[in-house]
Amino acid sequence: MFTRELLGLLPRQRIRAVDGMAVTAEVWEESHEYHRLLLRMHSLLQHGSGIVAGLNVIASEPADNSIYVLPGFAVDGIGQPIILPEPRAYDLGSAEGLLYLITSYTESRPGSPLGPAARRVQEDAPLYVQSQFTLEAVTRLPSTPYVELARIRRVGNAAPIVAAKDIALPRANEIDLRFRRIVGETVITRAMLGVVTLRGAEGVRHGEGLVNVAASMRQNPQMQVWVDRGLTPASDLAQYDLLYVVGRDAVQLTSDEMNALYTYWQGGGVIFFEGCRAAQTDGDPGVDAMFKELMSSFGVRLEAMPTGHPLMASPYLFAQPPDGFETRGTPQLLAAERVIMSTFDFGCMWRGERRGRPAHRSEIRNALEFGANLVHWAKAQLGPSAAEQA
Repeated sequence: MFTRELLGLLPRQRIRAVDGMAVTAEVWEESHEYHRLLLRMHSLLQHGSGIVAGLNVIASEPADNSIYVLPGFAVDGIGQPIILPEPRAYDLGSAEGLLYLITSYTESRPGSPLGPAARRVQEDAPLYVQSQFTLEAVTRLPSTPYVELARIRRVGNAAPIVAAKDIALPRANEIDLRFRRIVGETVITRAMLGVVTLRGAEGVRHGEGLVNVAASMRQNPQMQVWVDRGLTPASDLAQYDLLYVVGRDAVQLTSDEMNALYTYWQGGGVIFFEGCRAAQTDGDPGVDAMFKELMSSFGVRLEAMPTGHPLMASPYLFAQPPDGFETRGTPQLLAAERVIMSTFDFGCMWRGERRGRPAHRSEIRNALEFGANLVHWAKAQLGPSAAEQA
């Protein structure tokens, strides 16, 4: 956060060297202080204060009064770097109440790295200031710069400290990591989605619906989700994190098309299948039976999605699937390894359509959130994409 105090730290002048200038210790120090201050302000204002990497807090084994802080790097509230090069134990002793484990930046007094004796031999040898840190468990957060590593609500001055069983709901005498401020590199999730439109599906616009899902996910700057439409089973499919296979009429795939889809799935790809129901006045789209037969030929058995399937839990929690386009009968989600078949027709819902009427805003929002779950679930099946690893 930019404050008047930080404004006062920003250097407003720098030394301009000229030939013949005497570079005294004072001039040298002032010149380098200018760059140190700029670096501190960049670290603070561009990236923020907090934990950049590491500095995890763990309990002792067996549990006792001690905790351990693992190596890491942080930036305090005025941009000073805090470096912990090796694990450090901290004994809470008999302290009780709500304890804040904090670290702060400090420096050593100027001295020779070779010791006082060497300094006496060579009096003009440079002096060094060592960057250091402190670890403290305090009952009140200080007004001076610090970085919080953990909290512990200590009940009983001899109670052993343990890791939290539930990190979202730490109990007394458990390490509470909820208030750590993590800064530094932002992790961006990238996903590439491909829409395969089968023959006999002219006019089916489910790809537009998936584009809407991707656009809604990109409202989060940490999500980069893109869609390629107009693919066929014969396209180069290996680059896609998720294949959205859509169709309508009964169709017979060629052996090459079947092999291409099998190669994609066998190689770890994820398939989400839907038949468009917008033009169906009675019964299921003919393409549904084809897809089931295709999966059977792969050795895949589609079954009703079990309760507790991860598709329903992250990042949005659903007790049951949201409404799709279809209102007749009982729509289903069928699942197998890296395959989901839907008879809800979310593709039409993602375009704002419901059988017999426009979809309500809440229905569209629920379906879009379910689409986000689908993308996250697909990513979890195959890990980072090639683009993320590059």
